Amino acid sequence: MSAVQRRVTISRQGPSKPSGEGSSHAAQTWSTIAAFLFGALRLNAILVVGALPLVLLCVLAADPLSSTPALIVALYLAMPIIVAAFCAFRDAPAFEVGERLRAEGDAVVPSWWDGFSEYQLLRPVLRTLRATAVTTLRATALPMGAVLVLIVDAQWVLAQSWGLVVAPALFIAALLGLMTALGVAALISEGADARTLVLVRTAAFAMLRSFPFTLLSLLVLGIGLLGLIWQPILCWALASSLILYVVWANTRWSIKPALRPA
Repeated sequence: MSAVQRRVTISRQGPSKPSGEGSSHAAQTWSTIAAFLFGALRLNAILVVGALPLVLLCVLAADPLSSTPALIVALYLAMPIIVAAFCAFRDAPAFEVGERLRAEGDAVVPSWWDGFSEYQLLRPVLRTLRATAVTTLRATALPMGAVLVLIVDAQWVLAQSWGLVVAPALFIAALLGLMTALGVAALISEGADARTLVLVRTAAFAMLRSFPFTLLSLLVLGIGLLGLIWQPILCWALASSLILYVVWANTRWSIKPALRPA
């Protein structure tokens, strides 16, 4: 697909814009927003099914935070659908990101939405799941396993008299492991072809290098987790894809320097 470049000339003096141009631009803006919101709502429904263990844990458990290991395992099992959501944010016409990336010559792999119509979402997501689910589970097993071990150790350390000295470092390392797993998910959605250790090392370095974006993503995830615990159905139905969109945007910006065209 050839990139289309537009040249915009800005002049100090010139004829005024036609009266209809402003209204047309406003209508296009509202149409873009409506398409984004409609796509986000449809993706929310797909996320509910794809992350069903995590949803059931948040709905049925009296206090999901008290069963942290189960929460981490459920989040690990949701990684394939998270990758599919990242692919949708990158290429689905509803989010209008893929067209901009290809116009800038920034795409590493062909669009995951090639061959599908503008309004299709479920079938492309299923295709991305078939193509990336096994790779995602294999590549994110190491960082998510590290998160599980670190959280369990931190909980044990807190029960000791000296726990307040060591536990913060363990929790910070666990958060870095979680963001590394999300960085690996973003790399897979970009079609990164590398060994598991290379993906993990690249994602970890990117998260450390772009720590302001990492902190912002952790803040958004924390707010989303609290929403899932307090109002799981409402949060999943309305905000799950929006939360992941912010995380994807920050994570992709962090890993962008490591991406090279094939």
